[in-house]
Amino acid sequence: MPDGFCEADDVRKALQERDLSGPTGSEFVEPAIAKVSDWLARQGNRHWYDSSGTASDTVPTTAATVGDVRLSVPSSPHSQRDQLYNDTDARYPVTTAGPYARIPLPHAHVQSVNTLEVRDRAGDVEDWTTASDRVEGRGEDYYVQREGQDSYGRTYLYLRARSIGPRYDFGDLLTVGYDHGLDAVEEDWQDVRRGVAQVAAAELVIEDDVLTAIPDNGSLVGVDTQRQQLLDDGRKALEPYLTAPGQ
Repeated sequence: MPDGFCEADDVRKALQERDLSGPTGSEFVEPAIAKVSDWLARQGNRHWYDSSGTASDTVPTTAATVGDVRLSVPSSPHSQRDQLYNDTDARYPVTTAGPYARIPLPHAHVQSVNTLEVRDRAGDVEDWTTASDRVEGRGEDYYVQREGQDSYGRTYLYLRARSIGPRYDFGDLLTVGYDHGLDAVEEDWQDVRRGVAQVAAAELVIEDDVLTAIPDNGSLVGVDTQRQQLLDDGRKALEPYLTAPGQ
């Protein structure tokens, strides 16, 4: 059964609230949930799950994992705080948080870094998560921090500039792998659940691909008020999550 960010009964409820009819069998509802959920995850680089396992089989129970995320470190030809001047051709990490360079991660609600491969000056790669001379944590070589609740899960990787040092090329300096997602046990995501259910319901009753309308204004020609309102409500609920962090 494909993963989704709501349950089949949520879709049926969304239809009932608008007095709309449509195919409500699991063979129709679950593919609609999967389609909308996959689209939402790709649009915003986001993932939601419920580790309690109390939701239906459609809702994931674990975080998502990504690997080989290439990241560049912001740099400057001028040495920054706590960085010794090297030579006229070298560049230096730009520090925006005390002695740390701050790099936005392209996925929301990043939980833990599994791999942090850093290219050295010779072109070799060292994984800081397993290196004996590198330590994770605030005040150490690197750490991950999620912004407040109003940031919708925006997460940053902080690297101590002195641990990177001056070099000539900071492009794609890092290759990172991590787990990401928002667990319903830690923080409620009913707005996502409701929005996915409403858009999936609209998929069942509107003879059009409603997902193509959402990034613009959600307006579809030739649908009645109740069906249009169903789509508009879903679009409004999901709108904050349609842009990937860092964009």
